[in-house]
Amino acid sequence: MQHELDTVINRYDTDCLKWDYMEKWLGVPKGEALPSWVSDWDFKAPDFITAPLKERIEHGVFGYSERSDEYFSSVIDWWSENHQVNLKKEWFHTTPGSLPAIAMLIERWSNPGDQVLIFSPVYHAFYRTIENTNRTLAISSLENNDGYYTINFDDLENQLKGGVKILMFCNPHNPGGRVWTEEEVTKVCALCHQYDTYIISDEIWADVVFSKHKFFSCLRVSPDYLNKMAVCIAGTKSFGLPSMRLTNTMIPNEHEAETLKSKLLAYGIDVYSSFSLLANQAAYRHGKEWLDETLRYLENNNQVLADFVNAELTKVTYRQQESTYLAWLDCRKLELSDEELEKRLHQAGVIPTMGYSFGEQGKGFIRLNLGCPTSILKEKIVRLRSVLE
Repeated sequence: MQHELDTVINRYDTDCLKWDYMEKWLGVPKGEALPSWVSDWDFKAPDFITAPLKERIEHGVFGYSERSDEYFSSVIDWWSENHQVNLKKEWFHTTPGSLPAIAMLIERWSNPGDQVLIFSPVYHAFYRTIENTNRTLAISSLENNDGYYTINFDDLENQLKGGVKILMFCNPHNPGGRVWTEEEVTKVCALCHQYDTYIISDEIWADVVFSKHKFFSCLRVSPDYLNKMAVCIAGTKSFGLPSMRLTNTMIPNEHEAETLKSKLLAYGIDVYSSFSLLANQAAYRHGKEWLDETLRYLENNNQVLADFVNAELTKVTYRQQESTYLAWLDCRKLELSDEELEKRLHQAGVIPTMGYSFGEQGKGFIRLNLGCPTSILKEKIVRLRSVLE
């Protein structure tokens, strides 16, 4: 299968955010740079996903769709076999992506002005979701130990004592790449339970975990800790399906689940894309071997980048990720402002996500997408050399 992942596919003129819209969003002329900013990959979907989609297109009728028993079973079986989590059908709340569900839950589980806490640096959309729901951002800074991020549990507890209403947890972590351990996840959930804080855990990267590491879901903690919990899961990162816009948010507590159900009905989110359902169902049913091979390919890309940084970039630090295909490079020793660093990278023709978009703690960092053919990654490296050495 490696030759398929090595294949360079032209994504221009497909309304691709990553390749076609750099000029609109970043001011970078189309065709002049290698995009490394959006967290989707450049691999073609496998046949076991595209075949049922083609069959549905040939059928030719695209009416309203619902989730079948087979759809539920495919997700439940995948999570049981791969993550030792026993999902229940009644826990499912299916939305077009994670953020709509997260925003609705924030609106239901808190009031304007209430504190919503994040571990920073963290996925930039968390910030805008909190801001646009008129909640107050609370930040617990992760501790950076030579690129290995850990949670400051003393700070977390002090902030929870102060009345934080909701904790937004990224598990595994984007952009730090940490796969939180069973001990860490359990302690986070125990503290939220102790201080009566809701927890929303975004676990859409759960399947993209590299060798020697094991993902541990919040859904595996003590049943006592599940009463004020929602967990977002998806195949979008695992199988390259972000434009399919499908996330399942698990809420074990039936009473708390009703609050999201009412929101979904209010917004008319009670029917679903037949293509999204089919693609995800096929991925969960037939994708294990393919995903394992893809993870090995991504881990090799991770190693290629790490070897380059260690050998040639004396002022840049990179610790190989435990999860995600998004490298987090510490460029602070270059002593460049974020604006100057971004300018030089753009001039060199590499477009990462700048670290400052992940919060104050991300300044001086860049996030580089490794979800591409190794040949493209090596071209990125050639261009990075001129800026970062």
